[in-house]
Amino acid sequence: MLTTNMSRRGGTLPSRPRPPKIAEAELAQRVLQAVASGRYLILPQARQRCTERDVAAADIEHVLEAGHRVRVRDRFEQPYAAWSYCYEGDAIDGDDLRVVVAFEDWMLVVTAVRLNESREE
Repeated sequence: MLTTNMSRRGGTLPSRPRPPKIAEAELAQRVLQAVASGRYLILPQARQRCTERDVAAADIEHVLEAGHRVRVRDRFEQPYAAWSYCYEGDAIDGDDLRVVVAFEDWMLVVTAVRLNESREE
């Protein structure tokens, strides 16, 4: 199915077809390899959120290695024509943490949220 987006000039542009999600086994392998090799990038907005939420890279790595996938929270990001994948688990300090990643050449950490704090707000 071909969808459209609004262009900057007000017209519509055809969207690229939505690519399939990465298969579960391949996704797990890519995530673990990225963490083990250090070949991942925490995006600038995620780095800012990590600072605000007291989340360290070690917390992110721990969730990605020992946490679990939350498939219902995966999203297709239309502007980037890419899927983001959600993981949840314990941070080093035991707090519940959600980590969202995407893939280009490297794994990208899109955001990290302490669930204990977000439930209290």
